Amino acid sequence: MDQQVISNLKKLYTRKLFWRCFEMTERSSLTLHEFWSEHFDIVSCLQIITIAWAGVRQTNLNSAWRNLWPDCVVKPASSASAPAPESTVLEEIVSLGRTMGLEVNEEDVYELLEEPDHDLTTEELVELQKEAMEEQTAFEEEEEMWRTALFHGTQGGMPNVSKPTDFCTAAPPR
Repeated sequence: MDQQVISNLKKLYTRKLFWRCFEMTERSSLTLHEFWSEHFDIVSCLQIITIAWAGVRQTNLNSAWRNLWPDCVVKPASSASAPAPESTVLEEIVSLGRTMGLEVNEEDVYELLEEPDHDLTTEELVELQKEAMEEQTAFEEEEEMWRTALFHGTQGGMPNVSKPTDFCTAAPPR
């Protein structure tokens, strides 16, 4: 039924989201993580959805409704502008991601926008939430380890390391 309406909306949303992240990190001293965790909320999300929805073309909506309810479909105007090709939107998303320092390519964007084969079950949602919490905890522990190592490093010298991974496992000086 959706005739690519959902897919187009997701692409437009992702492009605007990346643009908003880029704007915020460029205009301020915020990192992407700080913006995401401290300055992106449901209101911001809804504003981006509103902008993305406004970008969905009438021709796209018409094609979705044509088979279901032909009488409600607006006849196309001859002066209607053509929608941006899908590849252009994807290229813009990739470009914005790379500008923000992310390692992203078109395959990553396709995967992000890919329609799921099925709705997630409650168990799958619980598992995803658990994984997200574990990642957040690991991130916070690593951040604390770096703070401790850097603090001790400025007090009594950095531990002797021969490669960067040794630094992560080296005990801070006592």
